[in-house]
Amino acid sequence: MKDFTIDSITASKTSGLATWRDFVQMTKPTISLLVAVTTLPGVLLAADELPKLSLVLIVFFATWLAAASGGALNQFVDADIDKEMKRTSKRPLPKGRVSSTVALLYGLTLGVLGTSILYVYTTPLAAAISILANLFYVLFYTAYLKKRTVQNIVIGGAAGAVGPLIGCAAVSGQLSWSAWLMFWVVFFWTPPHFWALAIKYKDDYARANIPMLPAVKGYASTRRSIFFYTLTLPPLFILMYLDGAYSAVGFALSLTLTFLFVWKAFQLYYSRDNSFAMPVFHYSCLYLLLVFGVIGLDRLFLLMA
Repeated sequence: MKDFTIDSITASKTSGLATWRDFVQMTKPTISLLVAVTTLPGVLLAADELPKLSLVLIVFFATWLAAASGGALNQFVDADIDKEMKRTSKRPLPKGRVSSTVALLYGLTLGVLGTSILYVYTTPLAAAISILANLFYVLFYTAYLKKRTVQNIVIGGAAGAVGPLIGCAAVSGQLSWSAWLMFWVVFFWTPPHFWALAIKYKDDYARANIPMLPAVKGYASTRRSIFFYTLTLPPLFILMYLDGAYSAVGFALSLTLTFLFVWKAFQLYYSRDNSFAMPVFHYSCLYLLLVFGVIGLDRLFLLMA
């Protein structure tokens, strides 16, 4: 594990001039944006009437800041691991363009800003969820869990699934059943999404001594696990529909998108061909945006009616 003494932090020196792109890259922008986007259906489902645009933007921006904080702190903790992996070796810290001290302060600043905005302009519960998610992601998943169990991404995925909970809590100050169901959608989506990418980078994880599923259990077990995890998703959308989260049209669209995800995962599993892994990964990224977009738009149309 990384040595967190003051000496080890201050000893790191930059070997190049950092640019704004480095600071954007440290936030893991795709992941941070995805977490922020998943707040929107939570906001709309918790609202009894059309919410103010200012509230929607505040929740979105503050959650993005909190998620970006987790990304920066993750790279601070993982700087030694990132050096060992081809996929991450060109990140700002391994390349020395950003020092450990700057990365730590940057991550903490983003987190304080995001949490403070949620606390002041929404509810204490929304702020508390963002704090707990970051602590879980940085201290439990990144610093402890990642190198110790093949179930790392399964358990750690909970941190990235809190968007709907933050959105719901920001409006109502409580957590609805539908918000929890959306949480579980992201939670069960995360392993097949990440394992599909991990198939491509199996050797990278093995080199860095990270027990990611393909590096420990092999390709066949990973392909099977990806498929079976996608099978958990359709029942969640059925439960959301029964809970009144969206209309029959929204339900049909989200279920169609979900079965397409299942089908792509089945192709990977049944074909025993790893060339299907990246198409599964790419679709999984689009899938989450689409299904949450469907839920959000469906609810938006209902509130506008």
